[in-house]
Amino acid sequence: MDHHTRETVLITGCHGFLGQHVVRLFVEESNCELVLTAREESTLFSGIAKEPRIRGYYTMDVSQRVAVKEVIALTKPDVIVNCAGFVKVDEAEVNREAAWRTNVSALEHLTEAARKVDARIVHVSSDLVFDGLRAPYMESDAPHPVNYYGRTKLASENVLRTSGLDHTIFRTCLVYGAVEHANANYALSVVLSLEEGQPVHAATDLISSPTLVDDLSLAIVRATERKRLGLYHVAGPEMITRFEFAQRIAEVFGLNAGLILPTTVAELKQSGRWRAERPSRNGLVSLKAQTDLGLRISNVEDGLRVMERGMEELFAKGDLYLYE
Repeated sequence: MDHHTRETVLITGCHGFLGQHVVRLFVEESNCELVLTAREESTLFSGIAKEPRIRGYYTMDVSQRVAVKEVIALTKPDVIVNCAGFVKVDEAEVNREAAWRTNVSALEHLTEAARKVDARIVHVSSDLVFDGLRAPYMESDAPHPVNYYGRTKLASENVLRTSGLDHTIFRTCLVYGAVEHANANYALSVVLSLEEGQPVHAATDLISSPTLVDDLSLAIVRATERKRLGLYHVAGPEMITRFEFAQRIAEVFGLNAGLILPTTVAELKQSGRWRAERPSRNGLVSLKAQTDLGLRISNVEDGLRVMERGMEELFAKGDLYLYE
């Protein structure tokens, strides 16, 4: 491919848990030029200047219309990959305005700016657009969110659907994987608690499909490169309880599973740890993504091993694209 046919991909939220992985995979697997954006004043990626395909880093808070308009007008991307989001499900119940701004208003700003430069948008949504009564869900199933976070995610999808722009939406579920600076990752919080000898209260009555962040990132990169549009579900193949997931995490990481205490969603809500309603049994069918994008989606055991290796590499600090 010559320089002129190479697409420019702007990534929002590049410092987040998903954003870090998406940036790394775009560099490793694709031929695109990259524009990185996040809220921070300067990039947290080390060695960024050494990577010829990264055109630059721009401070951009997706919830700020003027900033979005300016950066996108200046960089004229072919594709905007939106990895920014308000991801704390319980906090969204209390901090509704912030959740709406980051998850919905942001999409309005992005679509408005994208229309001017004729860019398409790749966006990440959630299994929490469903109520869990009929899990696992196909792309054709009707959404019915039971919490505020889920409502913001459904609203964000609707902004894209009515925008008239070419777009791709990925719904995913309980994403986990290696990362240093990210708090919205259940598996990492379990690892850190167990390493510190802290008990982990894990629900025995909450079932979902843990999804390896590497698999989701690869789906995003492939859909972007192959110009695949529409809605895709990407989630792990196993539907398991949080308690079982925590136990498997302890097993793979060689940590003390005795610290994992079975609890119920009702108890977690009573204790004030949780505020949001959650579907008691949720999962997504990823057949379409596997077929269209040639994905092989990791089961929990393999995914946790990938995560463990990734954590070891992080500590070895050999990687150009991870935090200093």
